[in-house]
Amino acid sequence: MNIGKFILRRLSLQIFVLIGLTMFTFILMFGLPGDPAALLFSAGGIAAGMDEYHAFRAKWGLDLPMWKQYLNFVGNLLRGDMGTSLVTRAPIIDNLKAYFPATIELAFVSFIFATVMGLPLGIISALKRNSWIDHTIRAVSLFGVSMPIFWLAIIMLIIFYYYLGIVPSSQRIDLDMEIPKQITGFYLIDTVITGYWDGFFNSIYHLILPSFILGFSVVGLLARVTRASILEVISQDYVRTARSKGLQEKTVISRHVMRNALIPTVTILGLLVGGLLSGAVLTETIFAWPGVGRFAVQSIMLLDRLAVVDVTILIGVAFSTANMIVDIVVAFLDPRIRY
Repeated sequence: MNIGKFILRRLSLQIFVLIGLTMFTFILMFGLPGDPAALLFSAGGIAAGMDEYHAFRAKWGLDLPMWKQYLNFVGNLLRGDMGTSLVTRAPIIDNLKAYFPATIELAFVSFIFATVMGLPLGIISALKRNSWIDHTIRAVSLFGVSMPIFWLAIIMLIIFYYYLGIVPSSQRIDLDMEIPKQITGFYLIDTVITGYWDGFFNSIYHLILPSFILGFSVVGLLARVTRASILEVISQDYVRTARSKGLQEKTVISRHVMRNALIPTVTILGLLVGGLLSGAVLTETIFAWPGVGRFAVQSIMLLDRLAVVDVTILIGVAFSTANMIVDIVVAFLDPRIRY
C-alpha cells in the first residue's frame, strides 16, 4: 500500500471516530440527572414562574427528547453551528475561539518541555543502564508518572508563589499590563507580530509554572518508554552485527538504534497530546488559566451540556488528528507499518 492510500484510509477511519465521539459524549452528558434551566434560574437569583421556566426550556430545546436534541445538534454541527451557551448566551464557537488558543499555547509549551526533557533522559538512562545515573533518572521518572497534577500544582504554588514569590499564580499576563492585540489569539505570537516585547516576556513568565506542571506529568512516561525501546533494539542481532564490523559506538547508536527505537516513542508522543489537553483541565482550573479546560469546568458546574459536548469534541478532534499525524510519520519511518 502506498503512502497516499494509507493516508486516505486513515482519514476515512477518522470520520467514524468522530461520529462515535459525538454520539457517546452527547448521550453521556444529556443522560446526566439535573435540570439546567432550574439551576441557571437559581444560580442567577431569578424569581420566575412556571410560564417563564417552560418558555426557557422550549427556547433552548430542553423539552425535546434526547434523540431529537442529538439530531438537531448533528444537523447544526454539519452547518458549522455549534450551538449557543446557556451560561454566556453567546455562540459556543465564539467562546472556543476565545479560549482555545490559551489551551493550545499551554499544551504546546508543555509538550516542548516534556520532549526536550523526556527524550534525552530516556536515551541517557538506556545507554548508562544500571548505573547511578540510570537509577536516578528512573526514580525521577517514577515520581513524575505517579504524581497527581493537582497535588503537584498546589505544592508548587505554595512554594514558588506564596513563599518565594518568584512566579505568578494565574492568568496569561499581568493584570496591570495591556493585553496584546488579538491577531491569532496566541499571546506569544501576537506580541512578536506587534513588537510588544514586554508582553512577550511577561507571557513566558506566566507560562513557566503551569507548563512545567503539565509537562512534568508526562516527562516520566516519555523517558521510561524511550529507555525500554532503546534497550530492546540495542540487543537485536543487526546491532551486534554493526558493532562486529568495527563501527564506532556513536555511529551504531545514531544509525542503527535510534531510528528503530524512536518508533514507539513517536507513537507515545501522539498519545501525550491527548494527555496534555485533558490534563489542561485541572491545570487551567488551579492556575485560573483562561482556556477551554476552565470553560468546560464552569459549563459542567452550571449543566451547560452543549458547551461541554463541544469542548469534548474539539479536544477529541485535536487528539485524533495528532494520532493520525503520528501514524503517518511512523509509516514514513517504517514502511512495514503501511501494511
